[in-house]
Amino acid sequence: MSKLYIILILAIFPLLCYSQDSSSFTLHSSLVTLNSVWDVDGLGNIIIVEANQLKKYDPKGNLIFTQSIKNVGKITKLDARNPMKILFFSEDQQLVGVLDNSLTFQGENFDLSTYGLSYVQAFSSSFQNNKFWVYDQDNSKLELLSTNNQQSVKVENLKSLLGFNEVTQLIEEGNFLYLFDKTKGVYKLDNYGNLIDFTSVLTGTYISIEKKIVYVLCENNLLAYSEKEVVPMKLSLPRTDILQFKKQGAYFYILEKNKLSKFSFKK
Repeated sequence: MSKLYIILILAIFPLLCYSQDSSSFTLHSSLVTLNSVWDVDGLGNIIIVEANQLKKYDPKGNLIFTQSIKNVGKITKLDARNPMKILFFSEDQQLVGVLDNSLTFQGENFDLSTYGLSYVQAFSSSFQNNKFWVYDQDNSKLELLSTNNQQSVKVENLKSLLGFNEVTQLIEEGNFLYLFDKTKGVYKLDNYGNLIDFTSVLTGTYISIEKKIVYVLCENNLLAYSEKEVVPMKLSLPRTDILQFKKQGAYFYILEKNKLSKFSFKK
């Protein structure tokens, strides 16, 4: 296949949102929820924000822990990939905090204003010990912060450097940091904030990343972008009007308007 033909495919694809469909989903369980703040940890436990509480469910859907969150304001993001150190972010309060596996608060919360940040909207935990990423929308600054005052990574004027409009998701996965702009696509950075790759996706609304595969929600389909494939695979989802999703191990977790469902997947 010529390089020109490959470029034409990649240029047209984001506009068409089309590729080969090869998928089968099986429903395992569902939880009723009216909130879009949730995550799944590395053991398959689900953590959900409900009103003024955090709730943790085991992989079978049994409620095992609850925790009041009235003193930290409205939680807008959970990052539970490390089951023993769950991070939460409050955009209103501009703070990041840590929970253990029983949802107990660990130490002091981190006031982002003390780091010289103006208004953080995007956040991600890091696989580097005691660190997390934030993106300051007002100052277009990406920063890797440390909870124990270690040296951090800081990238100024990121918007001008990369040419995106707005960062709607920030995810560290596999020693890379991914920035998602709904109007442009997915930017892949190294751990120093340098651009490694860019995937143009003009109609995506949400992403999840696992084992170097970038899954993008595109209407009622998932597009699976792999380094091994020129054209991404399209997975037809078992539900419509999907808001968010996450790929975790053998399962896809899919959030609708009032329900979070767990599906297994088979090609």
